[in-house]
Amino acid sequence: MTDSAPVMARHTRGTGPDLVLFHGGMGCWQHWARNITPLSAHFTVHALDQPSYGASAEVPREMTGAAYLDLVHEAFLQLFPGQSPLRLAGFSFGGAIAANLATRLGARVTHLCLISPGGFPARSNYADRPTRSYKSAAADEHLFREICRHNLLVNMLSSPNSITEDTLDIQAYCVRHTRFNSRKVSGGGTLLGDLAQLRCKLRLLWGEGDDSIYRPADDLIAQVRSVVEPLDLHRIPQAGHWSAYENAPEVNHLMLDFFTT
Repeated sequence: MTDSAPVMARHTRGTGPDLVLFHGGMGCWQHWARNITPLSAHFTVHALDQPSYGASAEVPREMTGAAYLDLVHEAFLQLFPGQSPLRLAGFSFGGAIAANLATRLGARVTHLCLISPGGFPARSNYADRPTRSYKSAAADEHLFREICRHNLLVNMLSSPNSITEDTLDIQAYCVRHTRFNSRKVSGGGTLLGDLAQLRCKLRLLWGEGDDSIYRPADDLIAQVRSVVEPLDLHRIPQAGHWSAYENAPEVNHLMLDFFTT
């Protein structure tokens, strides 16, 4: 990135009330590639690249999760000054960020949609993910894309049929433009405390296939329900962790239904 790169790059489309989208770990605004167009028919959609992702400026690698959330808050206020109402949606790592921002911004945030959010307390009793190292591909582009495919099926998608060349293009770009360890936030334990303080409407979307020995759905959803009751929860069929991509029609329907009420 150049010295002139913004702290958070913004990709905006549409007209109407502001809807801000936060991507997942090792991601960028393209995590919302299949959602922006239908949402922008009703809202001004701002898909962000969080700091040290995509086209945004780098942060120091030693930055803590707490300092990162502070930086996002400061940058967000620069991008969205004033008191106009906001709708937020966050996926995974971006879910922890969106929930933290909703707490900080108070009554200004009217709606918060979380899609398989991160930010739960770190747990040592979950199994390790069988991912492969991207660095092991070295300069072999074919091998790099095969590792992208493998890791997408471990972390993000429930079916090999969901992976196209376009999917691999998104993943390859995101991996190569990730310069911060999202686990500092995703495993930072901020989510439940933030949700307990929410003043806005909340909807939780969770892929039916986003359930494994390293990410047990029932356990994590129960933790959310312990601080948010009643919980507006929708399980997304035929979708894994990245349900907004894998079953975009269902997620788009549920997001529009939520954000327009």
